[in-house]
Amino acid sequence: MNQAICLHPLIPIRSEPNHKAEQASQLLFGETVEVIEQNGDWLNVTTDFDHFCGWIEERSVVFYTGRTKDHKMQIISKPYFNIQKENQNIIIPAGSEIPSVRSGDKFTLANNTFYLKDHLPPGSKTNRSNLLTTSKQFLNAPYLWGGRTIFGFDCSGFVQTVCKIHELPLPRDAKDQAEKGENVKDLNSVLPGDLLFFRNQENKISHVGIYAGENKIIHASISVRMDSIDEKGIYNNELHKHTHELFSIKRLPVP
Repeated sequence: MNQAICLHPLIPIRSEPNHKAEQASQLLFGETVEVIEQNGDWLNVTTDFDHFCGWIEERSVVFYTGRTKDHKMQIISKPYFNIQKENQNIIIPAGSEIPSVRSGDKFTLANNTFYLKDHLPPGSKTNRSNLLTTSKQFLNAPYLWGGRTIFGFDCSGFVQTVCKIHELPLPRDAKDQAEKGENVKDLNSVLPGDLLFFRNQENKISHVGIYAGENKIIHASISVRMDSIDEKGIYNNELHKHTHELFSIKRLPVP
C-alpha cells in the first residue's frame, strides 16, 4: 500500500486527517503519491510531482504495485478535457496526466480502463509567448485556497499549473517557488513569463504571479486576473491602490 494514483478529476489534499481541515493543495488525475502512514480512513502522503505532504482519504485513490504508467504521459494543456470510463464522461483539468494515445484509443492506469473522446491537445512548445497564452486561458477562474485548476486556483497553484504544462516543474508554495530560477534585478530587466514575488508585513513571501509584458501581471487574487505592476508592486485598477508589495523577480529557463 505504498503507492497510489488519483483517478478522479481532483482530490483535496488536507492539512490534517479530517474533512474540516483546510485544503492545502490538490492531487490531479494521473498524479501519484507515496503513502507515508495511515490514520483511520486517512493517508499521509507525499506527491511524486511536487513532493507536497498532506492528508487524503484512503477511498479516494487507487493503490498499485510496480509500474502504473506503461506509456509516455502527456500533461493536459486545455483548461479541461473529456475522457470516458464505462460510458461515463469524466472532465479532467489542465495539469492532469494521461498516456499519449490516439483519439478513440483506450488506456489503462492501475488496472482501470479509460477512453479518449477526442484527440489529445498537442503539447505546447515552451517559450515566453506560449507560456503567456497558457496563462491567459485561465483568466476569470475563481480563487480557491489550495486550488490548482480552472475550477479554482490559489496564486502559487496557478503559477505551478501553468509551468507544469510547459514542463517547468515548480514546488507547490510561493516561498519555495521563489528559490528557483535566476534573479532578475528589477522591473527594467523583466521579461514576459518571469515570476514576480510579493511580501507581506512580516517580510515573508505571500504571493506570486507571472509578468505579462507592458507593465501587467497575471495572477490569482479573487480570480485569475490582469493588473498593473510597478516598482511598488501590484496596482489594482478597480480598487485604485497597491495591493501587493514587490519583493523579488525570478527567471525560469524559458527561451
